[in-house]
Amino acid sequence: MDSYTLKSVSDLPPPFRSIFSFRYFNSLQSECFPVCYHSDVNMVISAPTGSGKTVLFELCVLRLLSRFVSEGRFVHVKGMLKTIYIAPSKALVQEKLRDWTQKFGSLGINCLELTGDNEFYNTRTIQEADIILTTPEKFDSVTRYRIKDGGLSFFSDIGLLLIDEVHLLNDPRGAALEAIVSRIKMLAHKPEMKSSPLSCVRFLAVSATIPNIEDLAEWLNVPVQGIKRFGEEMRPVKLTTKVFGMLECLISNFVSHQSCYAPAKNDFLFEKRLQNYIFDILMHYSRGKSALVFCSTRKGAQEAALKLSQTAMTFGYSNPFIKDKEQQERLREASLSCSDKQLQSYILYGVGYHNGGLCLKDRSLIEGLFLKGDIKILCTTNTLAHGINLPAHTVVIKSTQHFNKEKGLYMEYDRSMILQVHLYENILSGCEMVESQLLSCVTEHLTAEIVQLTVSDIARAIEWMKCSYLYVRIKKACISGPHKK
Repeated sequence: MDSYTLKSVSDLPPPFRSIFSFRYFNSLQSECFPVCYHSDVNMVISAPTGSGKTVLFELCVLRLLSRFVSEGRFVHVKGMLKTIYIAPSKALVQEKLRDWTQKFGSLGINCLELTGDNEFYNTRTIQEADIILTTPEKFDSVTRYRIKDGGLSFFSDIGLLLIDEVHLLNDPRGAALEAIVSRIKMLAHKPEMKSSPLSCVRFLAVSATIPNIEDLAEWLNVPVQGIKRFGEEMRPVKLTTKVFGMLECLISNFVSHQSCYAPAKNDFLFEKRLQNYIFDILMHYSRGKSALVFCSTRKGAQEAALKLSQTAMTFGYSNPFIKDKEQQERLREASLSCSDKQLQSYILYGVGYHNGGLCLKDRSLIEGLFLKGDIKILCTTNTLAHGINLPAHTVVIKSTQHFNKEKGLYMEYDRSMILQVHLYENILSGCEMVESQLLSCVTEHLTAEIVQLTVSDIARAIEWMKCSYLYVRIKKACISGPHKK
């Protein structure tokens, strides 16, 4: 799409134009504009990180709110038409909450956070909310266990469901997301909902990587015009990826103080050893620019930050993460307002860590310092992997393993040793199929629907199953044969 076909913000009704701080939508947003704003069809969109997908959410919200526009005036009825925004993490929910409270506040739109960090809500605040921002687990909990307190009473007002980072379905936590979408689809089909907004609820699901986008489109009843797949050409900055094995790091002199490789005695020691590689890799690729270091666990992120700050300390006034005295002074002042004593000491060296264990105040502090460039290196867990807007020059994924809480051990990605290198390249290029994780806990979720009376007999149970993404994937497997991993 060339510059002459870019959509202008002036194409929106006057009350909505102040939502956006720019004059023209980019090429991706312009291509999606007619479907997002001038139709009510369901959509599923795959596009690279940083390409402007949040604006697509906002256009769909404005489409819903356009029902309140009459003769150029916006006359809003509080809580009458609800948007539900679902994201994988509290941090992402809170980022969107801050952004949308500021943007939509001028229209009198009320945004409500439903996460473990916010317990200040009740039936009334839920009823009066126009945009509810939540995680799958919290939304499932509120609507599953608070039926008597009005947990399900607001469902009839839901007109739009926004699913951010929909590839979460591939994660064990994805079962909760799948269950609540199935619940909404079931309730939307009830005869008593026929005259409510829920009866024609709109779905919009986005992600950076959806190889089997057609399966998600089938699950969410998305027509052809609502399926949008964009490639790397939409990425604002070209992404270069490198995959290093431990021996490669040694050969490349990334670990200057080690001259030979000896296998670690256990997974814990292997994870600890990886800390030794990070600094030299950052010096080679980051070269003083901002970097994110993703670690398997919260403790791993803290230990990586400790190791980097200790290394930086040995450089004295030549610390590569500190550019000038002004930055040093800003970090000193910021450290005094940090309540986490461990993090407080790392901040002084331009290093920080970020995970779900930090309090909201400290998380916001660290995010702000990183965005401003005062903290150059941020060690984190997958809290930040789910779309939080913290741009970085370099991203290091420290380990090829993840820690399984249930089994209490580090687990390799489920692939044979021979295919490991291809696996990691596939992860980086987004070739991993999005699968359902509902099967292992289908009994729990179906029982919950029975308790809520969403499912009242065998026929309804079958209908519920047909509303699931699992059903779509089972059908696909039956047609194409066993899925080859």
